[in-house]
Amino acid sequence: MRWLAALLLMTAPAPAAAAPARIVSLNLCTDEYLLLAARPGQIASISKLGADAQETPFAARARDLATNSGRLGDVLAQRPDLVLTMGAHPQDEALAQRLGIRLLSLPYPKSPAEVAEQVKRVAQLLGNPVAGEAFAAEVAALSESAPARPMPALMIGGGGLAPAMGGLAAGWLRLAGFTQRAGGAVTMEALIADPPAVLLISRYRLGQFSQPQAWTQHPALARLPSRRIAVDGRAFLCGGAAMPTEIRRLRLRRSMQMSRLPEQP
Repeated sequence: MRWLAALLLMTAPAPAAAAPARIVSLNLCTDEYLLLAARPGQIASISKLGADAQETPFAARARDLATNSGRLGDVLAQRPDLVLTMGAHPQDEALAQRLGIRLLSLPYPKSPAEVAEQVKRVAQLLGNPVAGEAFAAEVAALSESAPARPMPALMIGGGGLAPAMGGLAAGWLRLAGFTQRAGGAVTMEALIADPPAVLLISRYRLGQFSQPQAWTQHPALARLPSRRIAVDGRAFLCGGAAMPTEIRRLRLRRSMQMSRLPEQP
């Protein structure tokens, strides 16, 4: 019987690793992942941007949470058992390895599907896989229900900068029913000469004056024949966990614009 007991011990599955209890995020995009997937009490701190309502729609979820500067060296006193970031500096990775700190540095996602996979991965690490699966299902549902005939559009931000046609933002826009017609720097002269049917204007830090923001409020834009739709620039900063809500809002605005289009002969 002893040999049987020993065999059972050898073949028994290893106990699941305990979920981290003191998680730190150093990056706005991983802040949003953490705020979406963490259970109460798991978060040791997030970056200052993650608690700023002008930077992320998730700021309300960060109420009463500690914040950090975004530098690994500044959170060592919090004794994190997991540090999340995106595109970590090699020096931070070397420091984490030297101190035995578990650091997960995610690559910048290139599509909504990659965002969903990252959220699932983070949620799994946090011991809350249900949150990750729910987000992935939400993105999948948006993809399956995307309008079959997207409207040509141009999304621009401060200074006339437009997201790349094949990038993450354009991927989300397709789920909202729009196709990004150009990327890079767009001049006011180009807009006037060839105005898009729909102009998606990113609204970001509206209460803060800056030259790039002033560009989006130029009187010439108001005179364009384009139909204008405001975009929540905060959600598009990362194009991550806050996007499904923004996509549903943009779909509603798209439907309103479609209803105003003249009937085709």
